Amino acid sequence: MSQYRFPKGVAIVFGGSGGLGGGVVELMSRSGTDVAFTYFKNEKAAGELLKKIEDNGQQGMAASVDLLDISAVQSFVDAVKERFGRIHSVVFATGPFLNILPIMDADPSVFYETLDTDVKGFYHVLRAVVPALRESGGSITALTTAAIHKYISTDGLSSIPKAGVQHLCTAIAREEGQHGIRANCVAVGLIAIGLSQEIESPPGGILDQWMQQVPLSRAGAPDELFDTVVFLASENAGYISGQSLPVDGGYSA
Repeated sequence: MSQYRFPKGVAIVFGGSGGLGGGVVELMSRSGTDVAFTYFKNEKAAGELLKKIEDNGQQGMAASVDLLDISAVQSFVDAVKERFGRIHSVVFATGPFLNILPIMDADPSVFYETLDTDVKGFYHVLRAVVPALRESGGSITALTTAAIHKYISTDGLSSIPKAGVQHLCTAIAREEGQHGIRANCVAVGLIAIGLSQEIESPPGGILDQWMQQVPLSRAGAPDELFDTVVFLASENAGYISGQSLPVDGGYSA
């Protein structure tokens, strides 16, 4: 039996086909809840993940959704609610590819696109899911970055938009707690999966700089992140809200 408790209903993971989101989806399904998730273009990965959900004895649902299209986000949430009934947990695990460069070297179009993908995308998600969560309470968990708590030079395109996501979570925690809605962030450090594995960083580059400041002197294992996200989303964390929990090996201490 899983250590994480979820009520009857469904969890939604936005960005479920990625390395981080996919791990969260799989662990949630192993914890005994149905899971619906979105993906952008990777239909093959989405199909493989649906199979894993079914292998874990749960029902799954997947759809390609552009989070910048507020109508598409709302339509997806409506379809999930119609099929499964109660939505009890929402995880926001999506984000753009990381561009590592000084913020003043970033092309304005890239800066705007990154802000839109993170902040506007998350806002669209909140507009769609909060009314559904108000009916019987539930949780919202957003993946951000440890760079919000401790900045490394040239990581502005990651930390600046994710700071907006964090403050949106804070607003929901303060304003929607009366409806039984919790909202938290997981500030992700260097994890041996996902976007951090795609960064091209030369010796002495940002990855080396980051690692030199990690007291545990290692990258995090994927399961260490997945467990944290699913814990915060579950009923086990029923009295935790409005927090940003770094999973970063002590980097932000």
